[in-house]
Amino acid sequence: MHYTVVASGSRGDVQPLVALAAGIKAAGHDVRFATQSDFEPFVRKCGLEYFPLGGSAEQFYASRLAVALRERSGHAGEFSKFLSDNLHTYVVNHLRDCWNAVRGTDVFLCWPWLQVGPSIAEKLGIPYVVVSPNPVPHIPTWGFPNPFHAPVWKLGPLYNRLTWLLAEPVSRTGSDQINRWRREELNLPPRHWRDELRIIRRTSHLFGYSPTVLPKPRDWADWMHVTGYWIFDEAKDYEPPEDLKEFLAAGDPPVAIGFGSIVGRNPKQLTREVVAALERAGQRGLLIAGWGGLKDIELPKTIFKVKTVPYDWILPRVAAMVHHGGSGSSAAAMRAGIPSMAVPFGYDQPLWGQRISDLGVGVDPLPIKKLTADSLARAISRLARDGAMRERAQRLGEKLRAEDGVGRAVEALEQTVARARKGAQASAA
Repeated sequence: MHYTVVASGSRGDVQPLVALAAGIKAAGHDVRFATQSDFEPFVRKCGLEYFPLGGSAEQFYASRLAVALRERSGHAGEFSKFLSDNLHTYVVNHLRDCWNAVRGTDVFLCWPWLQVGPSIAEKLGIPYVVVSPNPVPHIPTWGFPNPFHAPVWKLGPLYNRLTWLLAEPVSRTGSDQINRWRREELNLPPRHWRDELRIIRRTSHLFGYSPTVLPKPRDWADWMHVTGYWIFDEAKDYEPPEDLKEFLAAGDPPVAIGFGSIVGRNPKQLTREVVAALERAGQRGLLIAGWGGLKDIELPKTIFKVKTVPYDWILPRVAAMVHHGGSGSSAAAMRAGIPSMAVPFGYDQPLWGQRISDLGVGVDPLPIKKLTADSLARAISRLARDGAMRERAQRLGEKLRAEDGVGRAVEALEQTVARARKGAQASAA
């Protein structure tokens, strides 16, 4: 059977889906993976068929547009309007790319940022499954707040449900372009965004995070599967540069600090604050620049900087980690069994930062707007020196490493597809 996975976003959004696609291939299926060229090496390394989507994820996330979009994510109305006003061309091109990517496939898997799945499934008459490494804005719950568009406050089930309800109109973003695409490209009638939302909520979802970290809410349907993390193994083929090996061998394990794909308003000033915090905490540091969140400045000998390094290789070799709270970075730190802390910039990051704290494997998240050298230094000191926290982190890491998120996801996926094909055959009879 032929599967097509369409993924767009940051490295933390796309890389887990590559791991899932590799698991589908290992189960005996053919897999095409459609994404931006930034991720082509990951796709080809897994032996998957690569299909290019337009644009560069790294260039977008380093842009002022991405910063402005992220800063509006806490306000559903502003976020939706900003998307509609500024990303019209991207939406049109993305719809075209998605349609071209799925030609000739039997099953379509899609990260749900843009709601193309129901229309493609309707036109081609094939099963469609939503895949995501984090909770998605269109599936509400009483169990936890909507981290994309509301504060992650512990005010109880009613507050939780309201945060999802008030953000529901975000689902209409791009609906005009989608309906035009349905008419002009797919020869399908237009559909109201609320009808589209109802269809998506009845669609099977695979969530690539651990139920140990964030349990599946009791009010989610049976077709919502929280499977465990989808991990892309990079460490086995990684050969570190000599200067990195020398730095690690020269002293105590450092504290790793990196913000992945996230770029703030003033990366150079943030880098200065990070360096000052490490010096005040008396800790060696490893700065992981990522896509530009940390910049080049003069560093003391106790601090070393790299652009990128596989987390599954480096994190077992460090004392603790400070990250942005993305689902991928949070998972990597917890699986490595080290204490960590999130510095959330937006989106779902406050949720994962709070879960790390609630599980006792890190300190409370420090939002980027409240970060100072002193506040970060205090957090680093506790992360590096709290023995009880380290023991809890190690126990959690052992539990997470024992999970088979990809295996569980592939099993649920094959069962979903089998039911869908059986239902289609019954309808045709």
